[in-house]
Amino acid sequence: MNKNIAVTGKGDARHVKKICDFRDLVVLRFDSVNVRVVYLNGDPWFVAKDVCAALELTNSRTALQMLDDDEKGVNLTYTPGGNQNMSIISESGFYKLIARSRKATTQGTFAHRFSNWVFRNVIPGIRKTGAYGIPWGALQDFSRRKEQYQLSASQKGRELQACKRKKRELEEEEKRLIREYQPEFYFGNRIQ
Repeated sequence: MNKNIAVTGKGDARHVKKICDFRDLVVLRFDSVNVRVVYLNGDPWFVAKDVCAALELTNSRTALQMLDDDEKGVNLTYTPGGNQNMSIISESGFYKLIARSRKATTQGTFAHRFSNWVFRNVIPGIRKTGAYGIPWGALQDFSRRKEQYQLSASQKGRELQACKRKKRELEEEEKRLIREYQPEFYFGNRIQ
């Protein structure tokens, strides 16, 4: 069962935002970094670990302390291996982290390039089209099809190798039979 429950706030003030499916998850890809975004009640919530990696922030807990309580939460994800908690941040928290990051304002850094990408490509793309990123379901479907193709190709490769081995065995057997039963063909019409 792949369901997510987002809990925001802290202490007794926590409340369930929404139960959502992995199909509600979108991946924003910038260079080698994937930023996962889950939509809760129609609002984007970003996986804090991914955002911190993109901003080159090594301690996501410290980064999250800069945010207001309503800008951060926990996403409880049910997986076959058990429940996992992921820290998530709201859209305003996402922008706040970028704006407050020293590395995001230092030219030449990966974080600076990431922040430029967010403000120059992602936000205008969302404003113009209403969405940006790769839907998680499409990404999973592609990955599943790619894996099936690789398994099929591996199986066909093994079958090809088996055919080649069998062909070599048959050629060797043919040579042995010719030597044994028709030596005059094998030795140039002369019996040795």
